[in-house]
Amino acid sequence: MQVPVLLLFMFFSLSLYAQRDYDIHWVQFKTKQGTPFSVFHPQDFLSERAIARRARQGIKIDSLDLPVNPAYVKAIKDAGFGIHLISKWMNGAAVIGSAKEVAKLKDKDFVSSIRPIGFVRDGGPGHNYIGKREYQNSWDKDDDYYGDSRNQIKMLNGHFLHKMGFRGQGMHLAVLDGGWTEMRETPAFDSLYAKKQLVFTRDFVQNDEYVYEGSDHGRDVLSCMAANLPYLFVGTSPDAYYYLFKTEDDGGEYIVEEYNWAAAMEFADSIGVELINSSLGYSDFDDDEMDHTYREMDGNTTVITRAADIAAGRGIMVVTSAGNEGDSKWHYISVPGDADSVMTVGAVDRDAYHAKFSSYGFEKHYQIKPNLMARGHMAIVAAVGSYNTRYNFGTSFSSPILAGMTASLWQGLPDVSNMELLRAMEKYGNRADKPDFQYGYGAPDVYAVYKELSKGAVVELNTKASYIYHPANPYAKQLNFVEDNTVYGTLELELYDAFGKLLVRKTVERKDGDVGHIGVLNWEAYPAGTYIAYLKFGFETKRVLLVK
Repeated sequence: MQVPVLLLFMFFSLSLYAQRDYDIHWVQFKTKQGTPFSVFHPQDFLSERAIARRARQGIKIDSLDLPVNPAYVKAIKDAGFGIHLISKWMNGAAVIGSAKEVAKLKDKDFVSSIRPIGFVRDGGPGHNYIGKREYQNSWDKDDDYYGDSRNQIKMLNGHFLHKMGFRGQGMHLAVLDGGWTEMRETPAFDSLYAKKQLVFTRDFVQNDEYVYEGSDHGRDVLSCMAANLPYLFVGTSPDAYYYLFKTEDDGGEYIVEEYNWAAAMEFADSIGVELINSSLGYSDFDDDEMDHTYREMDGNTTVITRAADIAAGRGIMVVTSAGNEGDSKWHYISVPGDADSVMTVGAVDRDAYHAKFSSYGFEKHYQIKPNLMARGHMAIVAAVGSYNTRYNFGTSFSSPILAGMTASLWQGLPDVSNMELLRAMEKYGNRADKPDFQYGYGAPDVYAVYKELSKGAVVELNTKASYIYHPANPYAKQLNFVEDNTVYGTLELELYDAFGKLLVRKTVERKDGDVGHIGVLNWEAYPAGTYIAYLKFGFETKRVLLVK
């Protein structure tokens, strides 16, 4: 009997998947019983920053924070196996060895299951290679401070935050991606290196600290946040601290990448990072047996989604791209974009209309996804080797644009929790009146979010009234006076107490089209009482009665 060719091909394909010689296997532990670590001594496994972040948001240390039992790890190593990574949140280890060899660990009483997840990748050559670039101190400057990036920042009203001094200072951001090739040859990052804002790098694929390989994707992503070339290209959080974690394996698409991602998230959490951007997503793998089904996109099932929600539960703002499958057969967002507690970001064009490639949410799910939108169609990214910019396309860029802006916003609202901030950003999305599975809540107005959550820390002068009564937030670190109608000139401030004593006198210069801002620093240190502020700009003078 002749076997049909198609059937033979199917058998051949299945045998290929069955015969893949995976050399990384996930070994799932049953419990954390016997661990020497305790939730009462978190300093043994969490940094001061990580503990402070939890305390600030009222989050308790729990068993998920505890490292895996080191006796289990020792037993695996004593059996002759190497370990690719360990995950305390998933309570297991990625063990290096063939399927036949690793299967022997099933006899261990602490092992519940074993599954193949991927391949070992050796470190690449060229670690000291630096390519060519223009070494110059000037560039062609635009009339606008933001230059080519004006649209993607002003769409979010982010220029108001920057003018108030919120540019990410003191915020720690981790970026999970596939590599940062030619980053050191990119002038937009000169400020990052000069100010020592690049804190740490780690390759979770090859287990070293070299990340300038594999892909240029991370470089473009990072530039949306960290670029600092005034009047050409400015990122959304140019003064933040950054950590670069390579989790994407450019050698193939296997589920080990989700475990790399989870391990990077755990590390970011332990060192006290406040915000994470991940322009990565998964649904389809090189091995069909690893593919995620529609049913698994439920916000609770996949490894990477669970890790994302756990990180959010530790007070981290997790921002991820929605995916670029909007005009493909799959159509929907990918994991971890389905996670309940993360900010999933879709892409719009310069006019805030949906980019056709931007993935859609699941209409049968209870939660609106994507959550928010930012520019991802013809997004501005840094050029390599020269003082210039170029375009790129994808939710990979809308995500960091909004992630960086969220960091700048959060800098000004340090006492707000990650979830309070996310819900407020949704409230002030440009489609919040009718959210859907295409736009989510739309592109957020971060200035409006700041005004609401800072509870009186902003006095807007754009009113016809000459006298303004303003109950100012007594706990705000600074009091901001904002005026955005004057074309040019100076903005002057005089602040008096109730007895007529001059407390503050200052002047700022405005350029054409700039937001007028002048602030009172250390406002929280002023005693309760009544204050009078005189604001002079152009031919106008406004008097503000401040009640603290």
